[in-house]
Amino acid sequence: MRRTKEEAEQTRQAILVAAEKLFASRGVKEVSIGQIAGSLGLTRGAVRWHFQDKRGLLMALLDDTGLPLQELAGQLELDRTLDPLDELVKLTARLLDELQSDSRRRRLLQQLLHFVEAEAPEQHRASDRKIRVAMRAVFELAAARGGLAREWPPDKAALACHGMIAGLIREWLRGGADFDLG
Repeated sequence: MRRTKEEAEQTRQAILVAAEKLFASRGVKEVSIGQIAGSLGLTRGAVRWHFQDKRGLLMALLDDTGLPLQELAGQLELDRTLDPLDELVKLTARLLDELQSDSRRRRLLQQLLHFVEAEAPEQHRASDRKIRVAMRAVFELAAARGGLAREWPPDKAALACHGMIAGLIREWLRGGADFDLG
């Protein structure tokens, strides 16, 4: 039976959700592609078709961490009444608050960071670049609307903002800081 693109995307999303839950509860190393497939009534081949292997699945989960920022950039393009910097602050505060309050998500992100830093540094840098590109788009809109000081070109502002937020989250996840994110 041929599957439509929509059905394939639904299956892909279901795999990501199931993998996220299993990785968060059992740990990345303890979960196999077969266990993820079995939790959904799929074959390992179905999971591999979408993600190739566990590394591909983990990278897809990592890439999804940048989706809210990409969605914000798109929303700001469509709605010129929104203040880009104000919306970026709201989004960042919401995401940090969610991370602070959701222990399952926190465990998953800890495991993802450990995995990519140890085993997939190139993919980690690529994921960071995608986030900075989306952040730069937000700062470009802020600059175009007169909301960004000339001393802070969008690429510099995006790099500084991303570095600060990513560093803050990494330190917090590693337990190296005694502060709340929320």
